[in-house]
Amino acid sequence: MFGRKIKILSLAVLLLCSSGKLFALEEYVSEIYNQIDSCFSAKDDSKLNSILSRNTKDRYYYLMENYTQKKIRRLIVNNDYDFAMSATLVLIENNLDNEEAVEMYSVISDAYEIQRKHEAEREHQRQLELARIEMEKEKQRSNVEKEYVAATKTSTGSVYVSGKETKLTSTNWLLKLGMADIAYLMDKGSAINSFHYGICLDFDYEYTMENKNVLGIDAFAGAQFLTIPVEEEKMVPLLGDFEAALKYSFANISKNLFIRAGFGAVITGKSDTAPLTETVVGNFFSPFIGIKMGNLSLGSLKVDIGADWLAGHLFYQNIKVAAGFAMNMAIPFAELEKVKLNFNIGLRDKFFLKNDGMENRASVILAIGVENVVR
Repeated sequence: MFGRKIKILSLAVLLLCSSGKLFALEEYVSEIYNQIDSCFSAKDDSKLNSILSRNTKDRYYYLMENYTQKKIRRLIVNNDYDFAMSATLVLIENNLDNEEAVEMYSVISDAYEIQRKHEAEREHQRQLELARIEMEKEKQRSNVEKEYVAATKTSTGSVYVSGKETKLTSTNWLLKLGMADIAYLMDKGSAINSFHYGICLDFDYEYTMENKNVLGIDAFAGAQFLTIPVEEEKMVPLLGDFEAALKYSFANISKNLFIRAGFGAVITGKSDTAPLTETVVGNFFSPFIGIKMGNLSLGSLKVDIGADWLAGHLFYQNIKVAAGFAMNMAIPFAELEKVKLNFNIGLRDKFFLKNDGMENRASVILAIGVENVVR
């Protein structure tokens, strides 16, 4: 009986000792695991190598290796190949017989190469996209520079403040072909009243300078060669109107207000039934000055209107005053790549106050216009 108690007591002591060793082992290994965790958190391969190298002779080193490999596999799952390769090299350096680590390193190396190529391709595509965006920006910038004025320069580039109407320089032209130039001649002194049909050609050219002032040329040529007289014996067979002028506008006053100066001529055909000396003004040549309001916008319509003083009357004894008036309204109807087309309705008038009365030559013009397109 006493012997049995001794055996039971011995067995209890043995179990107690074994349990203490087991608990001590778990605490020791757990501490190493915590140190390995800290290495992986900081991605410090040198510290990891220090921990493993000082425990390579430990009987439980295989547990440390297994735990490290488990941490490496988690890195692989998360595609963190850089530190996974470094940690695997640490395992191999501390245990060259670790075939699983060698195989793992090979797998990581292949996966890392695939990832590197994939990232390189993504970076290449990103650079191509950036280049495409930059080209698009440059294209837009060139369009802006055509349409807008760079008012100031800053460290980051230009500041653009206004649009088409203030571009640095531009050239604009307009050619009008008058398919119908219908004139009415009235002379009170000789009681002539007649209608005339003809054609005409009108050309406008404008150059906008950097200071926004506009220099231009106006030219007109028209002739009425078909006459419908009210009284046959007072018929004038031919009327002509020609002029050329320089014009200039000051931007600080108005870009639409032009001062004109030029030379013009009024041609009158001879009448066998009514000598010119007794009827209308004959050939009249004159310098002139005037003003013109040009490029006035009324919605999509564009209107020009002007008046001139014909100084030539100073050189003709029978003419006291001479003046001219012109107006045109352009109605656009088509725009092509480089030109746009419009329909024009115009009015022109030449007025003469003579010693023996008053003469007036008014005409209505229907024309097709072609002008350049400024992009």
